[in-house]
Amino acid sequence: MIRTLLLIIVMGLASTISAQEKESLDLNALYQQIDDAISQSPQYVAKLKQQLAACQDSFLMEKSAEKRILMAEKLFRLYEPYRNDSALHYAELCITLADSLRRPDLSGRFRSMLAYQCSTANMYSESLELLRTIDKSALDNTGLIDYYNAWMHVCGEIGSYTQRKDVRHHYFDLQNHYRDSVLMVAEEGSEKWFHLKMDVLSARRLYQDALELSNQWLEKVTDNTHESAYAAFYRSMVYDNLNNHEMVCYWLGKSALDDIKCAVMNQASLLFLAEHLADDGDISRARRYVEFAKECNLAFCPRMRFYQVNPVINVIEKSSQATQSKANLILIVAIAAIVFLLLALFYVFSLMRKAKRKE
Repeated sequence: MIRTLLLIIVMGLASTISAQEKESLDLNALYQQIDDAISQSPQYVAKLKQQLAACQDSFLMEKSAEKRILMAEKLFRLYEPYRNDSALHYAELCITLADSLRRPDLSGRFRSMLAYQCSTANMYSESLELLRTIDKSALDNTGLIDYYNAWMHVCGEIGSYTQRKDVRHHYFDLQNHYRDSVLMVAEEGSEKWFHLKMDVLSARRLYQDALELSNQWLEKVTDNTHESAYAAFYRSMVYDNLNNHEMVCYWLGKSALDDIKCAVMNQASLLFLAEHLADDGDISRARRYVEFAKECNLAFCPRMRFYQVNPVINVIEKSSQATQSKANLILIVAIAAIVFLLLALFYVFSLMRKAKRKE
């Protein structure tokens, strides 16, 4: 009873914040911006490709191994949300360069980055093998953040998709352990700190605190960046817990819009938004969004990942149901029209018979 009352209070406070946000809330206008961004997607991709080409040229011309590592890492960061195979390549190149310089601190950090990228693409065995080769004692603070974050991610993924209850509990416990580890070493106010802190607050149902932290995060990020998309996505998750459908769609839309403008191929927000639109009956737009997001995700990684499959299937199913419902409606109208015509003909024939009898 107490928990229920607290949740009602929190939802009431959240609705106050929602009222403030709704002053600038226009979902139709936001969806139009997303439609425009999708049509301009080739231009955003071309701009990123130019940046990648310039960075690759600089990398090839550089002779210093120390500077080549920095450039290889920059290329990894650029490819990380864009092309998984290229991101893996540059992470491996970073490891090779670090090993050649006998820098176990850098080698361990780059192995952690590679492990995270592997688990992002469902390569859980590869991720675990990499993490077990890392000498944690050689890592500096930055390396520890990447190391714990990679462990947290792969444990969460395995826990989410295993069908064995004991295994699920084991890996979720490990995920919580590594989340706490990241929070202990991450700088307060950093991107990783914000999103993990949001996880913790949401898990404890402290949604008001999560929204206040989200406000701080959104004030800190730069608009139209992958980080701003990330912050918007986490805000949508809080509203999802509060069953505020309209605000969920708004913040998923903001997240998707920023990712499209950044040529991010590892799409999540647009898929989830498409699923909500299908629930609302906007099947045409939902299909457009899910098709675009599916193309992006397959460009990032040749196979769909687990969390991406359900939204696609749900939108397709709702589209089929809507098509079937429309066909059924047309059939009913057609039958009704035929019955009406038959009745009308019967009535006309009746009048004609009466007229002949009078003659």
